Amino acid sequence: MSRFSDRGSPLLRFTSLIAYLAAAVCPATGWAELRFCNRTDKKVDIVIAYVQKDAPGTTTNQDGGVTAEGWFPFAPGECGKVSDIHVGNHWAYFYAKGGAGKAWNGSSFLCVPNRSFTKGVRFMRQGETCPVGDSLRGFRRMDANTRGYTMTLNP
Repeated sequence: MSRFSDRGSPLLRFTSLIAYLAAAVCPATGWAELRFCNRTDKKVDIVIAYVQKDAPGTTTNQDGGVTAEGWFPFAPGECGKVSDIHVGNHWAYFYAKGGAGKAWNGSSFLCVPNRSFTKGVRFMRQGETCPVGDSLRGFRRMDANTRGYTMTLNP
């Protein structure tokens, strides 16, 4: 017997077919998200920055503006979602700081506030200074070609 029986109204059969195809094409486990896991024994605070890879006016040499969001606190051993972005379609960066001066940083510099925020920023060039109230932080790029991505912070 066919999965789509001849019984029932044509509208019901059509609706069932669409629902079946949608479930096959978009499985529930495939939602886009960026997650972090804190595998240290100290609290960690995280800032992310991202821009769509093919966004107009942006380049891969860090000339374009990005959206930055932070600070996301993670207790020791905690894992969680910080964004719904599709990491494979974005240039994604992060900066994290933990106890005892531990930092996960990189060579892409952004000015970020020291409190919770979401705002547009741009990468800083040598010799530029941050506005009052912001601090210069070195961000590390996450290279991923997946819809969902987890960055694990180890001691």
